[in-house]
Amino acid sequence: MADTPKAVLLKAAVHPHGRPWLAVVGQVPATFLANAAWADNAAAAIGMTVASGLLTAATWWGAAGTSPARRIHATITTGAATAYLTTATFADPLGGTELSVLVIGGATLAASWNIRKAMRINPDAPAGEKAAIETGLLAKSIGKAKLALRGEPKVEPNKVTAPYKITAPGELTNEEISRRLQHIATELGISPNAIRIRGDADDASQGESIFVPKDMLIDGAAWPGPSSMGGSITEPIHIGIYEDGAPEVFWFPADPKAGRNATHFGAFGMNGSAKSTGMTFAITEALTRDDAIVWATDPSKGMQTFKPLLPYLDWVEMTEAGGNAMIDALSRVITARADELGRHGFKNWTREAFEKLAMPYMVVWIEEAARFFRNGTEMEGLVMEARSAGISVIVSLQRPSATSMPTDVREQLGGVICFGVKGSTTADMALPDDVRDAGARPEAWENRRPGYNYLVAPGVDEDRYASPARTWNPVPDETISDTLAQAPRTPAGPTTINAAGEAYANRAIYTSNEALASVAAPATVRNADQNDTVFESQIARELMEDDEDDLQLDAIDADQEIPPATSTWKLNPNDSTDQGKDRSTEEALAILLEMLDEFRQAGRETIGPKDFGPYTIGTRSPRVGRARSWVSPTLGALADEGIHLADTDQPGVYRLLYPAMADAA
Repeated sequence: MADTPKAVLLKAAVHPHGRPWLAVVGQVPATFLANAAWADNAAAAIGMTVASGLLTAATWWGAAGTSPARRIHATITTGAATAYLTTATFADPLGGTELSVLVIGGATLAASWNIRKAMRINPDAPAGEKAAIETGLLAKSIGKAKLALRGEPKVEPNKVTAPYKITAPGELTNEEISRRLQHIATELGISPNAIRIRGDADDASQGESIFVPKDMLIDGAAWPGPSSMGGSITEPIHIGIYEDGAPEVFWFPADPKAGRNATHFGAFGMNGSAKSTGMTFAITEALTRDDAIVWATDPSKGMQTFKPLLPYLDWVEMTEAGGNAMIDALSRVITARADELGRHGFKNWTREAFEKLAMPYMVVWIEEAARFFRNGTEMEGLVMEARSAGISVIVSLQRPSATSMPTDVREQLGGVICFGVKGSTTADMALPDDVRDAGARPEAWENRRPGYNYLVAPGVDEDRYASPARTWNPVPDETISDTLAQAPRTPAGPTTINAAGEAYANRAIYTSNEALASVAAPATVRNADQNDTVFESQIARELMEDDEDDLQLDAIDADQEIPPATSTWKLNPNDSTDQGKDRSTEEALAILLEMLDEFRQAGRETIGPKDFGPYTIGTRSPRVGRARSWVSPTLGALADEGIHLADTDQPGVYRLLYPAMADAA
């Protein structure tokens, strides 16, 4: 039904654009009535003049919280309106001059307020901010029947926070709202990363929508240098900035007073997301503290990743075999450190434990960890037990899927630094559900925003979990090296050194201009630029288990008689017929060759270290009688001989050869 003329007039009268004009028209009866009452009253004239001045001053005072332009506009309008009312009251309210001033001046002021109202939303402002102020966009996108704003949006520079209330309980949840962020972003023409949902911890029917239309991280920030040179690892680790300029920080050790546990970290991000660069800043921070050491391994890009850090890492390995030796040693180190801490009454590593026991905090950085997992390296026990021994492990890989990383390991990673990833499925694997629900979208970056990340860790404000951050802009290797040259050099301590054993004692030590003064055991010293020599040294070292029974490549005789089998074995990981262990090199090699023959009989074409994992020391059926760190280099040595095995294009996978056929030929 059409509106009546009366309803149309009423609607026009109360419309925001009609109110200034009503005020102008209202001056005519107001001045006429005032003139009739006080035209000859001098006291009234004085009173109205004073009142006009006070009202104008009150307008200036009351508008102090608004913008300067609005404050001036309101004060001028009030002053003009009260001045006209006073003048017309004691002159002629219906005189030609008075009415002309009212029509021209009043129309000008009314129109100026209409223009201000029309331009209140800046058409050039970011789309998200404009929509947030103008419409209550969540209600618009989801439906007013289910959602409503419960207060005025809070507008800050490049940030709008709109509190909402779910008006249809049972039909809508905060999680469902978060799943519509893509739709909202499409409607507003902004990035999905510009919108986040923050639910109310005490009331599930309430929450806040946060809009950050402009990407403030696009230019990044220069690395300011170490945040605490010579300080303690108990202080925060600075790796970048959040979108509002706040520092991006986390902690490695526990702090019971702050209610924070020690934690392991998963660093995830696709190729080109600057994951390694970002983690280099974290490791640099750790290396500048006087109570921490770092072990690191990267079998894929070792020198490329570690070059500026090499002289300052306590132990570094750049081959898969070397990394396995480090991981095996780490298992013994965890037990020894935990026992030592327990004997002295420490439930967790603390600064006091370092000062009393000469036991620094350890950070173990395993880069390209997927390669270790694919080849059978087990880390479940390591990440389950290391935290209480004062050790944090960083497991870094591109995609934390079940095929690249055991779920038991992923469950033990209390911290996550997620860089850009390929697709929402990977993002779901990398980040907790509640962080994804809050609007974290690393798949929107992929590798187009190097260094962008989300940080989830104990001690970090949970409201920050879904806030984008960016690690420091890359710096030259020399900048990091020069910084670390000034940092304290911390020894590993007797407990760690003794437990790590010969693999640690024989590790390659890299130098810049001076030898590593903290070495507490004999070691092979190499210059960081002598890459080929270093790799040869590492490979040769990994082909030796101990001084008593070194495995020499020349000792492998393809024509030698294979000793008779000492036990019956089938390709069954549950078989436990042979529980022998600690075999000599000759015995273990004979069994390994025997197993290769059985693999041939089973029709296998390729094998790798992971196929022997169930039969090494520490498993239910340790038939080989040696550790995994012995199996991997031994298979590599056999492949070099080209009689029993041959290399393939895939690292850690070998093609089975048939030596008997080769002899017959």
